[in-house]
Amino acid sequence: MEAVAVEEVENCVVKLRRNPQRRKNQVYVGCGAGFGGDRPMAALKLLERVEELNYIVLECLAERTLADRYQVMLSGGKGFDPRVKEWLSMLLPLALDREVCIITNMGAIDPPGAQKEILDLASSLGLEITVAVAYESSTSGPENSVLSNESMGVAEGRSTYLGAAPIVHCLENYKPHVVITSRVADAALFLAPMVYELGWNWDDFEKLAQGTLASHLLECGCQLTGGYFMHPGDAHRGFSFEQLRDLSLPYAEVSYKGEVCVGKAKGSGGLLSYSTCAEQLLYEVGDPANYITPDLVVDFSDVQFHQISQDKVRCKGAKPSDPCRPEKLLQLFPTANGWKGWGEISYGGQECLRRAQAAEYLVRSWLNERYPGIEEKIIAYVMGYDSLKANGGNNDNYSSKEVIDVRLRMDGLFEREEHAGGFIEEFIALYTNGPAGGGGIRYL
Repeated sequence: MEAVAVEEVENCVVKLRRNPQRRKNQVYVGCGAGFGGDRPMAALKLLERVEELNYIVLECLAERTLADRYQVMLSGGKGFDPRVKEWLSMLLPLALDREVCIITNMGAIDPPGAQKEILDLASSLGLEITVAVAYESSTSGPENSVLSNESMGVAEGRSTYLGAAPIVHCLENYKPHVVITSRVADAALFLAPMVYELGWNWDDFEKLAQGTLASHLLECGCQLTGGYFMHPGDAHRGFSFEQLRDLSLPYAEVSYKGEVCVGKAKGSGGLLSYSTCAEQLLYEVGDPANYITPDLVVDFSDVQFHQISQDKVRCKGAKPSDPCRPEKLLQLFPTANGWKGWGEISYGGQECLRRAQAAEYLVRSWLNERYPGIEEKIIAYVMGYDSLKANGGNNDNYSSKEVIDVRLRMDGLFEREEHAGGFIEEFIALYTNGPAGGGGIRYL
């Protein structure tokens, strides 16, 4: 399996813009996908229901996603997100009609490949579009650290967390309908169109701080509007299943002065409130006074939220930290991290927990006979019973809770491929050699 290691490189990308032009007094930036956890239909609904939108951002990458794409590309597959065709086929026609620019990091480890895929799709749909690419070059030196439409690609799967600058460069020079990026910091995907449209420069730190606040709130999609928030029985978080089904992806309304409101489609379900905004504000934030992005270090400690309507919240109080810009950027690169194997099997009825315990015991024993000591590389747990415990449950208490069905899962991480294969073989043997009534076996 591939893991992701992190290094730091000099932050030499951001340079002051020459005579930035204010193209709009306000810009509307929507989130069409937050870390790939949203649905293309939800993005289409946002386009249909919020006519003011100027940009829609599809944020679909994670660190592990990059490692997976790199491994696939080495095997002759696609180094970009394979969903790009499905998403763009649904969104492009209406986005072009509404003059909404799409910005996405679906380029992953191969943005040029994603660019070609989108151009081929547009041609098949009878659409004429411009697709710009913002990504990292393997050529060393600050002048070649970010190129658009002519990069040499990223060596050895390395990918630097870039900021908004390369996207702004694309918007200024190509006036594209779609911008494809590689590993750009999540907030930068949203900040770039604000910088471009509102005439901000890279030393407009107060405005950039507010823009980064808006961007951070948007980056996880429906988490801002009630997704991952609803909890039946909680007076402050309970709402109907129908409201949860009708979640709206969020958007931000940002003025050239740095005034920010976040919103959801009028009359949509879900919830946009002080609580949902506060929850998202703290998401993946280690120190609220020093939220680090490639473009700016922001202080969120005095941020305030004010409910304007059921569908809109005003956000203020973000300010630049000191120092206000990071000296280094994070760089990711895939590293070999052994071989993983896993298996699941279900048991139901009387003493099903004890049978799951017996199954775990057998797999460990069989594997230890084959490769002595290797069973220590395995963790096991019963899903829905003790799976939230890092090291599984206490076997002595397996019968202490009345349940009618359980599902045992065992995970192993091994140094050698043959050990992972041997683990799977021994797990499969539960079907004919394990306790009674096992079924629904899955493994990889």
